[in-house]
Amino acid sequence: MRKLSIRLLKPESFQNKLLMSYIMIIMISVLAALLIYGVNLYNQTRGYYEDLLNELSNRTNVIFSDFISNASLNSFFYLTDPKLQSILTKRYQLESREHIEDTLYVQRAMDQLVLMNGNMASISVMAPNGLVYSSMSASEPLMKPTIEKMSRQELLNGNLVISSPYENNTRGNKDKIISIVRYLTDINMNKTFESYVKIDIRFKALQNIFGGIANTNNELGTIVIVDGKVIYHSNLPSEALDNKETQAIAALFNDQMNNGKKFLKLNMNQESYLFSARVNDMTQWKVIHYIPTRLIDQAFLNNTRNYMLLSLVSLIAAIVLALFFSKRFIKPIHKLNSEMKLVDSGYLDRVPMHENRIDEISRLVTSYNDMIHRLRESRELEIVSGQLQKRAEMNMLQAQINPHFLYNTLNAIHSVAELNRVSDISTMARSLSDMYRYNIKTGDEATLHNELEQIKNYIRIQQIRFLGKFQVVYEIDEALLPYKILKFLLQPLVENSFYHGLEPKGGKGTLILSITQKGHLLHIRVEDDGVGMDEHKLGELNEIFSNPFQAASLDSKDNFALRNVHARIKNFYGEDYWIKLSSQQQAGTAIEMTIPVVKELDANENTRGR
Repeated sequence: MRKLSIRLLKPESFQNKLLMSYIMIIMISVLAALLIYGVNLYNQTRGYYEDLLNELSNRTNVIFSDFISNASLNSFFYLTDPKLQSILTKRYQLESREHIEDTLYVQRAMDQLVLMNGNMASISVMAPNGLVYSSMSASEPLMKPTIEKMSRQELLNGNLVISSPYENNTRGNKDKIISIVRYLTDINMNKTFESYVKIDIRFKALQNIFGGIANTNNELGTIVIVDGKVIYHSNLPSEALDNKETQAIAALFNDQMNNGKKFLKLNMNQESYLFSARVNDMTQWKVIHYIPTRLIDQAFLNNTRNYMLLSLVSLIAAIVLALFFSKRFIKPIHKLNSEMKLVDSGYLDRVPMHENRIDEISRLVTSYNDMIHRLRESRELEIVSGQLQKRAEMNMLQAQINPHFLYNTLNAIHSVAELNRVSDISTMARSLSDMYRYNIKTGDEATLHNELEQIKNYIRIQQIRFLGKFQVVYEIDEALLPYKILKFLLQPLVENSFYHGLEPKGGKGTLILSITQKGHLLHIRVEDDGVGMDEHKLGELNEIFSNPFQAASLDSKDNFALRNVHARIKNFYGEDYWIKLSSQQQAGTAIEMTIPVVKELDANENTRGR
């Protein structure tokens, strides 16, 4: 005890500070809890039962709304039968025979629906021509009076309207029912005719829902109020719902819910109860759950006794455990602190420390060792990354120098050729120089006019190579020239036609470049009358076009130009655009593709064709 008192008087070490803080926190917590536990514990207990009532109210609201919603789905029974739709959409008065046939057909369909739904009492439909079709169990005269009591505006807005429970006097049946009414908006889109469907649901089905919720706890009760009148009470028979005390509670809840109160404490049958009320969103019925307050008092007293006993035992155990664990925890922390100081000084080659434990301290040590390992790897990676970055920068600079060097060299060749009056070399050098200058310009897109200029540069070169052996036909509307197109999209197609079609032919040939607009698409066709290709080769190419981004396809050097164009189309414009090939041996080859129309307009406009 003397050693302990000395430590408490001199709390300069972390261990002593931790021990003192731990004991003080426990003491203050226990003393504070002993002073305020009564109020807090009672509020917690009451809150628990309020949450219970609120949860039950939510569950009842969901189950009740789902029941009404599922029942209302039967009002769309005619959608699956074209003949029913035809009958119900008739807007003229029927002759006697037609009326009888339609009535029997609709009645059979409704009777089958009622038989398949045990909770449904009947179903009726008022057609646009004023005729009412009903199931056998329905009462036709009740349809119009029931609808007249409901809000016509709510019905016209497409909302379901649910009636209050009422007695069903059809064929001697005295059971209570509720009616779900829907205006047939899908039949009367312009709302010029009165057309409704009415589904009658047995009120016993709703009583089973409310009673099932109440039976989850013998002390729990349920009350349902509609239009200020109690229609259901789980603890009272139906004939006792009109007593003064029950109706007084209904009136009181109408006032309290208008004031926004969710919970209310009232006396009923000489006992105090806690009430929770909720208005159902679909029916606007008020569903109330209640529970005796004596359950709250009993739970409060039991919890209080248990809390006081547990607090005393916990206080004694906490002091004993504080002394034991402070020594056990602090030793590895001191060791870890020493290791971290070495790391802080930049010494990362220290052998990781080990701790033979299976608790949080062990995980902390493991995390420390992992951190040291990651720091080492990070330092090594940083060195390698720096070297790779420098190498990439050099490659990038070199990649920028090469096109400019070649462009300047071609201009020099053009100048020398002009000085020596070698027109063919001058023309080829100038055309190739223009193509390289076009290539090194920034941006992915260019106008169709600029793209065609590069095609003409390429063709001038080929015309010098193959003098008089081919002709080029342009079928292009000048109105399309300002449209934008992906750079170097046409040149590879024209080059492919020369090398694989016209050049192997040997004789004279023709190349046709056609560009037309079809709606919001540009249709491009490059056709030659060269040697063509066999069906096997054609199939291979079209198969590649169906999978443009496969690694094997992109890495292959065969037909690289066509595959590159197709991949660029898919990547830049999207999957809806394509390139395809058609060919016959010794008859020529046609390459077609579609891309979206992109107009060269104001920069603030979105010009891509839609």
